[in-house]
Amino acid sequence: MALRNSGLIALFDVDGTLTAPRKGVTPKMLKFMQDLRKVVNVGVVGGSDLVKISEQLGSTVINDYDYVFAENGLVAYKDGKLVGTQSLKKFLGEENIKVHNIRTKMVEVLREKFAHLKLTFSIGGQISFDGGNDHEIYESERTVGHTVTSPDDTLSQCTTLFLNKQA
Repeated sequence: MALRNSGLIALFDVDGTLTAPRKGVTPKMLKFMQDLRKVVNVGVVGGSDLVKISEQLGSTVINDYDYVFAENGLVAYKDGKLVGTQSLKKFLGEENIKVHNIRTKMVEVLREKFAHLKLTFSIGGQISFDGGNDHEIYESERTVGHTVTSPDDTLSQCTTLFLNKQA
């Protein structure tokens, strides 16, 4: 149980890592994640809101994982409780930014206003920007990233990394 109390987090993207893209989690993966959580802190991150993540991973998602980062981390839950970046979401509002150069200026303002949260803001697509994403987490010097090809590959790699060492 040393890893569980070490502060390390096994953080998983939802689509393509824990589920087939845009599909629900399998019973096999749910059982595996329950077993993994006994050994290490487990978090999930998804670009969707909590409702969509809950549809994919189960209605009790905020209680089944130690950390849940919805909307690319704009909304965060720890141990089933809402924490963190609510002021950021409130500041952003619900409108898309569609005017020339507004996104660049908005990202600059967000970086300055929320520097204390140590978030990464990126311009994405044609009309959006993100509060960081899984690639930036993967590339961080504080992360040991592992590329997976499917939920089955996730099971295989995590079994080798975490569960076989417990036997």
